[in-house]
Amino acid sequence: MEATDLIKVFGEKTGIGLEFDADNVCSFEADGMIVTIHNLREIDTIAITGDLGEPPPWNMESLYRSMLEANYLFKDTFGATISFNAESGRFALCRALSCKALDGELFFFAVERFVSTLEIWARIVRDYRGDAPKNDGEKIPVPGAEGFLRV
Repeated sequence: MEATDLIKVFGEKTGIGLEFDADNVCSFEADGMIVTIHNLREIDTIAITGDLGEPPPWNMESLYRSMLEANYLFKDTFGATISFNAESGRFALCRALSCKALDGELFFFAVERFVSTLEIWARIVRDYRGDAPKNDGEKIPVPGAEGFLRV
């Protein structure tokens, strides 16, 4: 499907009127968070992004380590990637999806899962206590990780 068709179906299912702007971007709010959909037409891909919050001011080693471990083979990110947006100075979550591999139902499910993952990681960043004593490499528990796919 085309990206415009995918967001149209998504909008119909959710009751949200979505349309790409001149920059091929559209956004909506889900559970108090802004989710942005980018139409990367050149590569026939949709990228879904969301803000995870500002990094704590210090003692971030365990947070960064947990984020990197979660990214490895998408272990705790459901196919999304956690990164740092140098422009905004904030963490971000991003998921790229090939339009050719999607239909309306698959896209809806992918966005739903993305929003759930965004909520989890935004909570981790928000609740992280950078002023707490270092935990000597102890991994930060990922809330809801018990529901993540394990093999």
